[in-house]
Amino acid sequence: MRITRMWEVKYNPTSETANSLDMGSQIHALIKKDLIPHFKEVAKEGSVYTISHFGVGNNKRSYQQVQNDSIIWFNSFTSLKFEPEGLVDIPKHKFNFQPFEHLVERNNRKDILTGVENKINKTTTSEERRTLHIANE
Repeated sequence: MRITRMWEVKYNPTSETANSLDMGSQIHALIKKDLIPHFKEVAKEGSVYTISHFGVGNNKRSYQQVQNDSIIWFNSFTSLKFEPEGLVDIPKHKFNFQPFEHLVERNNRKDILTGVENKINKTTTSEERRTLHIANE
């Protein structure tokens, strides 16, 4: 697995601690709150790892950032083995391009995060935002 991005999930935006540490680009991987300290120091964005002893389930989360029906769950037996660059051929990025006319129909869906008008209300002022400009060529 190549960890292209990692993000903390907080069910309460004003909380100091995350409920999970999530990662992935081709499959969603999730580390529960109690295991974050162990894996946060080991897993680095941009690196490739062989992962063993993990759980796999159906991904039924709302606003999925990774479009995949499955999710990987780390547990206390999960191990990560760093793989040096060049030994494995895993793309750094994966894109699921959709026809422009399909963006509007995805707008109100809660299963996959779409950058058109999905808004998640947050009460904190320290949140990071990205503005996406979508054009139909």
